[in-house]
Amino acid sequence: MHPPLGVNLPQPNQNLTSFYGTRAMTRIQQECVMAEPTVWIETRIGAHENPEKIMESILTLFPDFQPDSDIEIEDYPRSQPWMTIQGPATDLSPFLQNLREQRILDTAMDAMSMDITEQSTMFRISRQAALVGKVGFVLEGDSSLGGDLRVLLEHDDIQNWIESATDHPGRRNVPRSIGDNQGMEMDGSPREWTDE
Repeated sequence: MHPPLGVNLPQPNQNLTSFYGTRAMTRIQQECVMAEPTVWIETRIGAHENPEKIMESILTLFPDFQPDSDIEIEDYPRSQPWMTIQGPATDLSPFLQNLREQRILDTAMDAMSMDITEQSTMFRISRQAALVGKVGFVLEGDSSLGGDLRVLLEHDDIQNWIESATDHPGRRNVPRSIGDNQGMEMDGSPREWTDE
């Protein structure tokens, strides 16, 4: 049984209060959230694009992102038609906080789990949305004006981590989990379901 909303309960980590509000977390949620996944971010930059703006879009959602190599800023046109920026990030707090503020936690759970395996998942987010501090998921087969960021998460129990990280009080009334046939279709359209 969950405590009523608005009751202040001690949290195992004060930084998690922004994700879980004031309700208590289960033991599994505590373990999954405390053990953050390994994060790898990658994006391709065309000769016509500004690498500084693209770095700004990454750092808006993943402020501790560290590119694995120096980014050379050349005059236009650049000598290479494409370059790749890639590297790790460790703090998912700003990304997860944006999901909460945008109220897209169920959408995030669905989009983040479309390409899930036992210990990893990969999803894409819009660089333009990230530049203004928003999360816009880019689904398989779609292209994003302004390009996208590919985000790889690795965790021993990635499914439980995603479910816990995207949990919200509404799931007490309408329970959701990855693969529950209530999420969106692969093309982003809603699934029709009824409570029978």
